[in-house]
Amino acid sequence: MINKLEFKSEENMQKELKERIANWKEGNSKDGYIERASGKFIYKNIAYLIKVLRYYNHTDKFVSMCDKISDCHVVVEYPEETKDLRDLVESVEEYCEFLYYDTLHTHNQNQTVEEQINECHERAKGDIDRLPSVIESAKEKAQKIEETINKLSSTTGKTNKENK
Repeated sequence: MINKLEFKSEENMQKELKERIANWKEGNSKDGYIERASGKFIYKNIAYLIKVLRYYNHTDKFVSMCDKISDCHVVVEYPEETKDLRDLVESVEEYCEFLYYDTLHTHNQNQTVEEQINECHERAKGDIDRLPSVIESAKEKAQKIEETINKLSSTTGKTNKENK
């Protein structure tokens, strides 16, 4: 379903937890995450994913991490259909994590799951809203490349168009 989070029942999560504990093998970690909810969202014709992950360990079962008030954290991810766009954005902007964010930060410790979900939506929408400036930056970089090629070409006596 689009633009809606689908939550698993507590019963299903407990069942999945029991299966993971039962299938645990020596050398594997005794903690991890179980997906509590997920959904695909469309904003300005660009898709992104929101997932609610619930932390567990074999001893205490579902527990909160660190000092969080919740045993869940939320992530924004990009779906496969948005991967090419993400790759292009990251090729233009250094240190960019386009449509990739989580709420495992100190400022999220006192947030409810709903507040974390809202923050992730805002982060994803902010990334998408930034696309016009990314496009402008890409144009500026392309212009600089073209200018550099033309300068180099002038030393050989040919223009960039003549070299094609």
